[in-house]
Amino acid sequence: MTEAPLPEFLRTFETHVLAESASLLVALDPIGNILWVNRAWYEGARQHGAEHVSAQFGPGSSYFDAIAPPLRGFFEEHSRNALLTGQPFEQIYECSSDDTFRIYRLRVLPFGSEGLLFEHSIVVERPHEAADNTVDRRYVGPHGIIVQCSNCRRVRREETEGAAWDWVRPWGAVPPPNTSHGLCPVCVGYYWGSRPYGKHAR
Repeated sequence: MTEAPLPEFLRTFETHVLAESASLLVALDPIGNILWVNRAWYEGARQHGAEHVSAQFGPGSSYFDAIAPPLRGFFEEHSRNALLTGQPFEQIYECSSDDTFRIYRLRVLPFGSEGLLFEHSIVVERPHEAADNTVDRRYVGPHGIIVQCSNCRRVRREETEGAAWDWVRPWGAVPPPNTSHGLCPVCVGYYWGSRPYGKHAR
């Protein structure tokens, strides 16, 4: 792994402070291209079993290309707003794996019009509680599609009115091939709604 040089707008920091931070740090130019990442960025991908992601989305690639709609537009908008206003943006989100429950806090720090530093810091990390891992027709919709929340990774159970969302442990790491990603109503309301409680947490 060859480390990219620290962008000029981060030269006020001591290089080792950012490089050795336990938080996942990503520096972007004003249009969202990755300029630099720290070691924790690669280590986090390795722990999540996603080395291919860190290889694909390293320096020179677009940070936002790694984010699927509708969340891509959300982060693009708030990043532009941070650059325009000079005000940091914060967001709490869940990013669990098949065996570990994780909550992160994201801070987007603007540096004038030169670029942004994204800081992903772990808030909670613990093993999942015991869950029903049964894979059956309860999760398959009328058109043969399984719907998984792209935020919390729970899976929609189709047999209940209004649809329940369950943690199906094996699918946290490798969803079935007939899986489509959306957002569960709890994540929509809590993180992305008009009055989201998980947003701008201080």
